[in-house]
Amino acid sequence: MNVTNFIKKARLHLLILAILVLNSSCKNSQTLFQENASNWDKNGDATWEFSDGILNGSIMRGNSFVMTNQKYDDYILEMEFSPDAAINSGVYIHCSERVINTEKCYEVNISDTNPTPANRTGSIVPIAPQLVAVETINKWNTLKIKVEGNHFQAWTNGTLTADATDDKLSDGFIALQALGNNQTDGKIQFRNIKITPLK
Repeated sequence: MNVTNFIKKARLHLLILAILVLNSSCKNSQTLFQENASNWDKNGDATWEFSDGILNGSIMRGNSFVMTNQKYDDYILEMEFSPDAAINSGVYIHCSERVINTEKCYEVNISDTNPTPANRTGSIVPIAPQLVAVETINKWNTLKIKVEGNHFQAWTNGTLTADATDDKLSDGFIALQALGNNQTDGKIQFRNIKITPLK
C-alpha cells in the first residue's frame, strides 16, 4: 500500500470513529424540562410557561424555580438562556434537598448586574468567582456546565467563566431559578436544555 492510500484509509477510519463517538454521545443525552413531562416540577411565585419550545419564567417579587425529580452527578449540562435586565436567575446544581440556596446547592449565576462582581453571570456561587465579565441581557446566550467528581466548570457563550473544585456536595437535583427584585416584572427564558452523563 502506498503512502497516499494509507493516509486516505486512515482518514476514513478516523471519520468513522468520530461519527460513532458523536452518535454515542447524542444517544446518551437527555432533554430536561420538557413541556408536559412528569420528571420535573415547579415551586414558588413565578409564572412558568412554555411557548414554541421555550420555557419562560416571569416574576416581580419572591423566589421561584423548576426542579428535576432526579439527582445527577457527573455530567455536561448545556442550554440557551435569555434574561431581561430586571431578572435575577441561575442554574442550581447538586441540590441535596428540594430547596434552592447556596447552602444546599451550587448556583451557576445569571445576573450581569449582581452587586457582588464575583457572583455575576457565569460564576458558581459560592465556590467559583466569575473569571471573565460577560454581557447576556436581552439576547440568547449559551451556557455549558461540566461536573466531574469534585471539579466544576462553567462556560458562557464559549468563554470559561468559572472553574473550581469542592467536596461539599457530591450529587443532587438541577433547578432553574427566577428571582424577583420587587420593583418590576422580570423575565428569564430557557431553551434546548440537554444533559449528557459522563459515566
